[in-house]
Amino acid sequence: MGSARLIWRGEIYEVDLGVPLGHEAAHLRPGVVVSADLINNGPGAMVGVVPITSTRYGLRSHVELEQGDSGLGHDSFARCDQIRMLSTKRLSNHRGRISPESMQVIDRALRFVLDL
Repeated sequence: MGSARLIWRGEIYEVDLGVPLGHEAAHLRPGVVVSADLINNGPGAMVGVVPITSTRYGLRSHVELEQGDSGLGHDSFARCDQIRMLSTKRLSNHRGRISPESMQVIDRALRFVLDL
């Protein structure tokens, strides 16, 4: 991804998560940026991402995301139990942005997962 575009919390990108080990989310898939904007656009060129899946697992740590402004082609689920810090070079194809309400639900799920 070029350095000219700023990366904002709540945006969805295609993310290259690489080859999986165990039950990790992997390969090229959508992901929602969850890290602070100062981190996303800072000198470290790192970003916190939650991978998105189309599979409903019914877990408290998974947040339903509706299609539309998100750029997703169908209703999907943010897997907050799979949060990762990645190089911004792993981001491509800006898809859209989730609603502030969905971001609040993701925040609650992350607090649950991280015991905050």
